[in-house]
Amino acid sequence: MKNILGYYYGLHPEEISYKDNKYFFEYRDRKYVFEPFERPLGDIECLYKINKQMIERNILVHEIIPNNENNVITYVNNVGYILMEIYINKDARINLPEVCYINNNSIGVECNKTLNRYDWVNLWEIKNDFLEAQINEIGKKYPNLCNYANYYIGLSENAILYVKEASKLDDVALVSICHKRIDSKDNLFELYNPLRYIYDYRVRDISEYIKSAFFNDEDVYGIVKEYFLNNYISYKEALLFYGRLLYPSYFFDLYDNIVKNELNENLIDGLVSKSEAYEKFLTNIHLYLSKLYNRYIPSIDWLIKRSYI
Repeated sequence: MKNILGYYYGLHPEEISYKDNKYFFEYRDRKYVFEPFERPLGDIECLYKINKQMIERNILVHEIIPNNENNVITYVNNVGYILMEIYINKDARINLPEVCYINNNSIGVECNKTLNRYDWVNLWEIKNDFLEAQINEIGKKYPNLCNYANYYIGLSENAILYVKEASKLDDVALVSICHKRIDSKDNLFELYNPLRYIYDYRVRDISEYIKSAFFNDEDVYGIVKEYFLNNYISYKEALLFYGRLLYPSYFFDLYDNIVKNELNENLIDGLVSKSEAYEKFLTNIHLYLSKLYNRYIPSIDWLIKRSYI
């Protein structure tokens, strides 16, 4: 790997550490990562343009560095890699202010439609159709997993209807740079990594961050209150935020991981055991938003009824 870095980038580090399929090193007091590019090749041009815009805005994202042939991707044994310079403490854990900083400061960044992910209704409907078809095929192999899936597909249908109605509102809903997925246990390396970026409603990240924090047993109510206290979130954005909380991405992600990697389906039990607690959380957040905005916040009737049982 030292030969590759020297030939293509003129970098000659003394030591290189390998972790999570990435190469980390320092050279002349600068920190770098050489990372495989695991997204469609069609994404790279837009990601590079976004990266340059964010650097110009003084957002401390990792800076993508082209090689000496002016190519963003360098192939090593037929695997595409990207070199990036790191400006942050990569091992520090993410927090709410850091998440908001990226979202709020990347509003208005020009982005090719290739990275657009804000048509949630269409994307979620496609996901549901795929899951319903797949369940018929793998039901015998993963009986418990597929049985649980019916509940979460139903919850997803609620989220689809909720977001569909919210999208009709004539109100502001800002789009910005977000992440394909965000975890409250991530570190700043993941948060500031441009290879994780997409273009979506800015409330996407906070919704996914909160869902992750809930299942990591963190103070989600404190996070919600801090977010709405320190950010101006329009009424439409608040509804999109709630609709995204309804959507069970946490289940679908684990479901996919079990099926694709043939992991033990019992991994899902811990998550499913918190379903009632999450329903209560959704009810409480609905009440919080209703009081905060002092106007009608659409509700999910069965959640409200169940909260009184």
